[in-house]
Amino acid sequence: MKIAVGSTNPVKINAVKRTFKKVFGNVEVVGIKVDSHVSNQPFHEDVMKGAINRAKDALKLTNADFGVGIEGGVTKFGKKWYNLGFVAIINKHGKLGTGTSGWFECPPKILKKLKEGEELGDVIDKIVGKKNVKRKEGAIGIFTMGMVTRTKLYEHGVFMALVPFLSKKIFDK
Repeated sequence: MKIAVGSTNPVKINAVKRTFKKVFGNVEVVGIKVDSHVSNQPFHEDVMKGAINRAKDALKLTNADFGVGIEGGVTKFGKKWYNLGFVAIINKHGKLGTGTSGWFECPPKILKKLKEGEELGDVIDKIVGKKNVKRKEGAIGIFTMGMVTRTKLYEHGVFMALVPFLSKKIFDK
């Protein structure tokens, strides 16, 4: 089974590889550079749109069985703002599954910078004095002192997006 991930970010590729391997066993996972067709720091529905666009384009550009898109972004729920990863999985027959990672609160001073157009990874890099946190532990890794990494966070979202494929009798008409 071949899975194409709409990203070259090793965090996203590893989250997909680890999850699909747990579910399906031997899999081939490849990352492919695609455009999300949303802003670099998406908000609200653009987070979902970006993930779906990535999944569709990854599938279209390969002969994979599944295309997977993962898009990190920010949304408001109630009076608070949250960071999350939206995941979309599409198979070669056009069936789409979606899900999210766990959500975590976005600190107000970081949210301000995101609303000004900066990307979460760049903001975190500046705050902690590191480079490419988004390709490593991610903001969640920094916030949880390494107890939850971005890869682990995204694995959860990949499992959630696989639900319609794993529970076909319940989801299919």
